[in-house]
This record gives sequence, C-alpha cells and structure tokens, in this order.
Amino acid sequence: MDAREFKARLKRREPVIGTWSHLPDPTVVEIIGAAGLDFIVFDLEHGPHSFGDLPALYLAAESQGMVPVTRVPGPDNSNILRCLDSGTKGVMVPHVEDAAAAARALESMVYGPTARNRGVATLTRASLFDGRNERAHLDGQNALITSILMVEDSGALEDLDAICALPGLDVLFIGIYDLSQSLGLRGNLDDPGFQRLFADAVRRITGHGVTVGCYAATPVAARRLLDLGIGFVTLCVDGAMLRRSYEQALAELKGLT
Repeated sequence: MDAREFKARLKRREPVIGTWSHLPDPTVVEIIGAAGLDFIVFDLEHGPHSFGDLPALYLAAESQGMVPVTRVPGPDNSNILRCLDSGTKGVMVPHVEDAAAAARALESMVYGPTARNRGVATLTRASLFDGRNERAHLDGQNALITSILMVEDSGALEDLDAICALPGLDVLFIGIYDLSQSLGLRGNLDDPGFQRLFADAVRRITGHGVTVGCYAATPVAARRLLDLGIGFVTLCVDGAMLRRSYEQALAELKGLT
C-alpha cells in the first residue's frame, strides 16, 4: 500500500502489521516486504542504521509495498527533519515525556500554517529533487506522513489524555519494555500491576480515537494485542526472526535423523 492508504487504514481503525529493521541491508528489507508486511520500522535509536543508509532502505521497502517508518534517535527536531527529507513515510519519536514534548514532536513533522517547527528544504529525496514543483511538495507532504509517538516512561502516563487530544497524532505506541523499566519491573511484563496499567492505557488511548501501537515478540502475542484493539503491531525483529527460522529448521532436520 502507499502512504496515503496506510494513514487511511489507521483512521478506519483497520490493523496494520509490521516489523523492526536492525539489519540495514536493502536485500533483507525486500525479502521482508515480499512476505506481505504492511510496514517496517528502521530503528535509529537501538539499531545500527546511519542516516546515510536510509534512502536505499526506504526504496527497498516501497518497492515491495511496505511503508517505511523510522524511529528517530530522539525527539530533537533535526533528527526528525533528516528522516523526512530522506523520504520516510512515518516518524516514530521515542520517550515522549509529556504533552508539551508531544506537541513539539508533532509540529516537527508537518508544514504550516499552524505548525511552524519543520524546516523547509524542497530539493531533497522526499521531493525527488524537483525544483519545478516545490509548492506541490509542500502542500502534499502532510498527507503522506504517519505520526507515531512513544509512551515509554511512567510520567507520560499522567499526561496521556492531553497527548491523545493533540491534533495530528496518528499512533500512540506503548513501549512496554522501557515502561516496565521505568516502573522498576525490568521487563517483567507479566506483573499483574503492569498488566492493569497497560490495559488502562489502551482503553484511554482508544477512547480518544487514537490508534494504539505495541510490540509483539511472537504471532501469539500479536494476536493477543489485536484482540485488545491495538491496531499498529510490530512483530518481532528481523534478526531475531532470521535466527528463529534457522533454529526451527535445524531442530526439524535433527528430528528427521
């Protein structure tokens, strides 16, 4: 699907399934896209990607019908801008601590008239360096970009309703591992208190008409998220999926001897 249809599906509350890219290789991205996923997140926060890797990775994703999304290293405006100008169709901002930080991040993703925080550069890969259609580029960009903010800290939960009310927010992604860390649980997602907190956050976000995003390590976990009404699901990580496939193949081979 293209970027406009991707945003439309989110607005219609139709689920989309993607994965994380930690292997910055266009061929790997093409293979993942050929499997039929809706989107792929290029991870500049935890992954080894560089800004210079991005254009080829975006091209590989789009060649297979996947929407390229980029988790920027942090909320700094220049991080967001460089990914947008390189051609990403979705921006994921980690560790959004409160509504004020959320508003700044959202304004960095769009051109005016109300938001004035995105720098204007029209001769970039995002416009295919077309100097003859600068106005068309500026007028059309906002409709192409999916905005994703990450709630990963316990303090952000206090501002959750204010964040959800911000205009231009497409997805609020609950970073379950960092959130559990901020609560002193160090990844213990099965803690009953954490489960209640998570369910309450999902309820509050969906109540505002905002799509919830979350990570799932396995298809069973992904199914559980979808059943909860979570519509933006990242299924595992490319490197882990590769290892898991070979482990399963090797176990199967050993079972045949």
